[in-house]
Amino acid sequence: MRIPAEERKEQLISATVELMRREGVQAVTIRAIAKEANAPLATAHYCFSGKEQIMDAAAEAWLKNLSRFSSDVPVELGLRKAVEQVAEGYWHALEEEPASILAEIEMILWATRNVTSPLAAKIYPAYETELGNIFASAAKNSSEKCLIGFPMLVRSFLMIYDGAAIQYMTDPKAADHRSMFFMMVDALLNKAGV
Repeated sequence: MRIPAEERKEQLISATVELMRREGVQAVTIRAIAKEANAPLATAHYCFSGKEQIMDAAAEAWLKNLSRFSSDVPVELGLRKAVEQVAEGYWHALEEEPASILAEIEMILWATRNVTSPLAAKIYPAYETELGNIFASAAKNSSEKCLIGFPMLVRSFLMIYDGAAIQYMTDPKAADHRSMFFMMVDALLNKAGV
């Protein structure tokens, strides 16, 4: 049975994401993706011109799924609660799906190293937009004033999370990473005046 090209592309993108989660970015090749998707190699080459294009497509799919961490944030409870809720969601994902978070970090590093990929310039702005909208809405709903602009608040939050996530993944039992992460988030919120 012939599968339409758009459907096959989606299968190949899903296979790329799964391969990255399971084996890491270094394992991603067109041949490995085709095998993971149970698709002919020629079809993979027909749908995507090379590894860079399929990696960009996989990253775009990941970016569209940003709201998985923040879809249930109670913006009516104010900025502090919204940030804490996002932090809880991010930390929960790290504990429950460390391979997914590691693959996302590897993908960011791959995109940064690969100068031909426009992906690196899209990743953090996408987070900035998604989380910035949530944080701004939470502040507005509770009439709170944030002493830090929302783009800077989001970037600072992500710096804290990225560092905590990498340290957690290198040795989950070495320290109380969760407590340190939330201590740093609290310090950021105090600096923001909320």
